[in-house]
Amino acid sequence: MKINHGSIIILFLSLITMLNAEDFTYKIYVDKKEPFIKEVVVLKVDFQQTNPDIVLMFDFKIKKSKNYYFQRIDASESDVYHNTKASYTYLIYPLKAGNLNIEFKLRKKVTTDESVAYSFSGDRDNVKGLVTTDSDIKLASLKLLVKKLPPNTSLVGEFKLDYKIQKHTAYAYEPIHFQVSIDGIGYPPEFKIFPLPKGKYKLFNDKATIKKIIKNNNIKSKTKYQFAISSDNSFTLQKVSIKAFNPKTKTTYFLTIPTQSFDIQEVKTSTLVDKIDNPKHKQNYFKDIIYFLIIFITGFISGHLFKFKNKKIDTDKVNDTTKTKKCKTKKDLYSLILSQTNKENEDKIKKCEKSLYFKKR
Repeated sequence: MKINHGSIIILFLSLITMLNAEDFTYKIYVDKKEPFIKEVVVLKVDFQQTNPDIVLMFDFKIKKSKNYYFQRIDASESDVYHNTKASYTYLIYPLKAGNLNIEFKLRKKVTTDESVAYSFSGDRDNVKGLVTTDSDIKLASLKLLVKKLPPNTSLVGEFKLDYKIQKHTAYAYEPIHFQVSIDGIGYPPEFKIFPLPKGKYKLFNDKATIKKIIKNNNIKSKTKYQFAISSDNSFTLQKVSIKAFNPKTKTTYFLTIPTQSFDIQEVKTSTLVDKIDNPKHKQNYFKDIIYFLIIFITGFISGHLFKFKNKKIDTDKVNDTTKTKKCKTKKDLYSLILSQTNKENEDKIKKCEKSLYFKKR
């Protein structure tokens, strides 16, 4: 990525502590020192090895913070051992006004030619790790003086708004679809829900979609919002106005949706296919509840009586001659035998069935 070094402000151009002065030097560049909130700051950090006796690598990162947002857009490192050069480029967006410190994390990794050769000697199935001696290096933080935005500013950058409304006339409760898109360069919109004014209508919205790419050392984004509105009466959608700020020109502008009127027509019952509610609405549920309770209690009692009866029959013995003698017919005897679980009764059951249901012809 090309950066115009002639217009860049050099904040740091110095050797690091004497402990590491023989190993490398570093430089930090930014394109501005006093940005507005959410105005992009281009940061570039260069590392140059100065000690040719070692194999040197760098692992550089910006520390995360709620006070700024950043995104790395370029990273490069030379493949020349003993003369390593590394460069990292970031976009930084300050999120608070006042003095802001951008902090860094740097890990220096030192190894030898032998270790490098050893790591490349393994095949695809026997990868050998590169052995390094790592040390964390403390770098001075980048200090920015962040300026406030005009009050009630919602967007920072160069944006435009487009909208499409499906129609302005509909029947009662018929959904009216419309779409809003915000397209431009700068800090992307933070609206999860587009700020539509409240009114006498029902609003349905889908999740916003956003596409982002890096363009001209900034973020180009396109955010889309999908909506549907329905109402039983005519209504007016009041004017929408979003305040935006262009940090390049230091001017305020507005993204607007003019007032929109919608004519909602009543649905005539003569056009309906079915004008009768079927089933009819329940006005009194008391009888249904009583009926349900009667069925439930009856089933509960019957189940317990059946369980008790079965338990009593299972305790009886089929060889009880007293019960057998009380059986006046073959069907009584058959019922008595069936109520038992003893396998010894299988022959008796077959004989009873034969005598009852298979008469001789």
